[in-house]
Amino acid sequence: MNTKIYQSGLKFMLCNAVKKLYKGEVLFHHSLDHGIYASIVADKDITRAEIDNIKKCMHRMVENNLPFKKIVVGKKEAFDFFMKKGYSEKAQNVLNISNLTISLFELEGQYNYFYSHDMPKSTGLLDKFDIYYIKDNEIVLIYPMDNVLTFEFRKSIYESFHEYDTWVHRLGIQNVSDVNRIIAQGGALDLVKKNDITIDNNLYTIAKDIVAHDKRIVLLAGPSSSGKTTTSKKLALYLSALGYKALSLSLDDFFVNREDTPLGSDGQPDFECLEAIDLETFNQTIAKLLAGKEVKMPKFDFITGKRFYADKGECLGKKDILVIEGLHAINPKLISHELKDLSYKVYISPLTPLTVDRHNYVSTTDNRLLRRIVRDFKTRGRTAEETLALWNNVRRGEEKYIFPYTDTVDAILNTAYIYEIGVLKIYVEPLLYSIGMDSPYYYEARRLLDHLKTFYPLPSEYVSGDNLLREFIGGSNYEE
Repeated sequence: MNTKIYQSGLKFMLCNAVKKLYKGEVLFHHSLDHGIYASIVADKDITRAEIDNIKKCMHRMVENNLPFKKIVVGKKEAFDFFMKKGYSEKAQNVLNISNLTISLFELEGQYNYFYSHDMPKSTGLLDKFDIYYIKDNEIVLIYPMDNVLTFEFRKSIYESFHEYDTWVHRLGIQNVSDVNRIIAQGGALDLVKKNDITIDNNLYTIAKDIVAHDKRIVLLAGPSSSGKTTTSKKLALYLSALGYKALSLSLDDFFVNREDTPLGSDGQPDFECLEAIDLETFNQTIAKLLAGKEVKMPKFDFITGKRFYADKGECLGKKDILVIEGLHAINPKLISHELKDLSYKVYISPLTPLTVDRHNYVSTTDNRLLRRIVRDFKTRGRTAEETLALWNNVRRGEEKYIFPYTDTVDAILNTAYIYEIGVLKIYVEPLLYSIGMDSPYYYEARRLLDHLKTFYPLPSEYVSGDNLLREFIGGSNYEE
């Protein structure tokens, strides 16, 4: 079963269990590892013991094999239904969707909308789940990956989400409809500037911390399309403003030539594994730079799949700083043990705090995928279909090579812009519409297109050349 469909079924079961037991409501906020972070609003505190009761209630639903029923209604009927329930943000989103009809789903007499055309046939198919207790009224609903339940509470990621979420709420923004309202009222440029200032200030704070701890190597990692290239170059600029020369390097430039890329278990090139990097050349380059030697830096051409070298050499002084970004930058196997004390690790990711409504959130993974589709088309000559075909391998690489190390870093930078999907929408919609019905990725493309319908478009001229989004849509001040 599709993971998104499985998640929707579990969310519906959890909502019904909380309503049945405590007349309460579940608010879903964002993903966290292989789970969904949520809060529970009820007349009493939902303690660890209460969580056990909720799980028992959900397991009874599984045993009773209750059907999910799909009901197609008109937009006006759906709007009136949500307004009557007090779900004004859901009602507003219904108005923003171009469809004339809406697919509601029913379970045990309760109705809801999960931005999906499908649900599991019945609760009996949802026998694998768990609930992780964070603290009273805060939980993570855990779903299976590859039919296995695995979950690791990433405390640093959780805290970063919470910090950004607090800032967003201070601006009076909680849902996509709030951003749409700001755009419609002519406040988009002001919102863009505020968001840009916040992210830039957080990066400048990291730069000051690096200098304060006398570090010479900055290792900056994040999953695909987090904005590593722009962030590393901006960080180098901020370090220079503090009086320290900084040289930024991308691990992508140390890829082995494409024909030498190791093959995965499926027999296809595995571009995400550590061995796709020429580790010997990388470590030799780092050692020479730290020794003050001049080095001609490599550059990888993603069109030809070949590495070439710059004509002009680079060198570092005794107190200069090296900023290294890439998928494997915080992997302990990347760099030698003797350089550990000189290193400062930074994890970056667009940890999107925005929700579509109280039961549906903006997926960080989908956000990154939209960024990547646009960037791959512009800079790597890939169609949207080709990017979607690679995405599962990309995700597996992130699970294996990045996420296990996120709690070992010195700092986390959230690179999500609460307005960015409105910007990306203009670029990515034509690429997704180009995927035909004969493609195995047609339905995934349509899912993403349905997701985009909720967002008002935002003109790219509002996005400055210094903005990280320019790495994906083009026109960045940091393009070479």
